[in-house]
Amino acid sequence: MSRLSGECIDSPKDPCEGSVEYRTALSPSGKMFPRCDKHWAARLKVQEGINARYPERQPADFDPLYAGEQWDED
Repeated sequence: MSRLSGECIDSPKDPCEGSVEYRTALSPSGKMFPRCDKHWAARLKVQEGINARYPERQPADFDPLYAGEQWDED
């Protein structure tokens, strides 16, 4: 589903490049947002940083007794 380049959700902040398409959110919301190729690539890069900082599995040195926290909800 291509859209006009002026409809990218990030276009007010930064000029767009490439085609604008609806892209599925990287969160579990399942929502779709219009983003140009440039802003989608930037969003993917931000997500890579988030994934590196907060891995899916607990690190080897994670101690749930340290602060009474859990890594997951199970």
